[in-house]
Amino acid sequence: MKTPDIIDPDQPNFASTRRGWLKTVGLGGMSAGALALAGGCATSATTETAAAAAMPTDHLPDLTAPTDGLVRLSSNENPFGPSPKAVEAMSKYLEYTARYADKETAILAEQIAEIEGVSADQVVISNGSSPILMVYGYWIATNGGKLITSMATYEGVPRSAEYYGAEVDYVPLTADYDFDLDAIAAKVTPETTAVYICNPNNPVGRVVDADKLYAFAKEVSKTTQVFIDEAYIELSDAYPANKQTRLIQEGSNVVVCRTFSKIHGMAGQRLGYAILPKDAAASLGAAVRLGGVNHLGQIAGMASLKDTENLEKQRLQIARERLKTVAAIEELGLTYAKNPQGNFVYVDTGMPFKEFADKMAANGVRVAGRAWPGYESWSRISVGLPSDTDACVKALKAVYA
Repeated sequence: MKTPDIIDPDQPNFASTRRGWLKTVGLGGMSAGALALAGGCATSATTETAAAAAMPTDHLPDLTAPTDGLVRLSSNENPFGPSPKAVEAMSKYLEYTARYADKETAILAEQIAEIEGVSADQVVISNGSSPILMVYGYWIATNGGKLITSMATYEGVPRSAEYYGAEVDYVPLTADYDFDLDAIAAKVTPETTAVYICNPNNPVGRVVDADKLYAFAKEVSKTTQVFIDEAYIELSDAYPANKQTRLIQEGSNVVVCRTFSKIHGMAGQRLGYAILPKDAAASLGAAVRLGGVNHLGQIAGMASLKDTENLEKQRLQIARERLKTVAAIEELGLTYAKNPQGNFVYVDTGMPFKEFADKMAANGVRVAGRAWPGYESWSRISVGLPSDTDACVKALKAVYA
């Protein structure tokens, strides 16, 4: 195989220093810890993921598999693993990991742009979506410092914004555990820096009606930027009809963020991206791609995006296990956020979350051992392999016996 023509980030046409990049976009004062987070870190595929993809794993060290003997349903991973075509692609490029992958970044951006109907310079690739969320939180804090979002939602952007000094307004969920878009819209003023919507919402699992979210973002983005985190959107039943990239196609002041950690089964490879207006993309890209993006992750991402048959298979098998988990919860008479659309279910356990987590662990299953403010008796249970679901159902029945 011919060695790819890789771009060296140290060549003259790059900014003279990484710190210089940040200064050009107003991020030069970012702390060293923040820079490390923004840069991300490439990690190897896990033994668990490889096993799910039917790869031989005898030669792999058992580093990231659970060592406590528990079924891991705590992190919203996709244990069905990546596309076999993605695994094959990574194996072919192992010898090239000494090279920076800037060319691959450009190719992957073109591929995503073609799928989403935008231009490649509106796509920002990063080591997972986390660097994008963190840098965005910093941007909020240094550009007015006012974020509006919901209670019981993913903390990436809100937590980062608060860490850097921003004020976050957490709007209560509706009675059906949905984002209260009307209440959020009513709070938006010209002083609002951004609005954050996670759809489907983690940890709740509910998805916002596509037409309602489109109308909301279209109107609100006239006043302030709307950030839509679509980490789980490809797992939803209505995908792709409910994705919101058409807002960016139409020129709205909207950011859409995605990850390869969920439906693509690549959490250990750290790959994500944002789609946003061109000028904002240039600034964001300079901040999150310090040192480049994970080489093998991008190779795998290209192959996975092309393997649409596998993506549909992933969607169906995760939905099947999700429904089995829901059926067990309903049989026990527990309250939960109905019609979940991610790879997890959010349930009111009727006891302090820590007590529930400890009881589940005593029965062999690890669930999220923390609570979201206002939902101290609720717990998020991730969807796993069929054997994981069986273990989860057994544990639930034992806890509530």
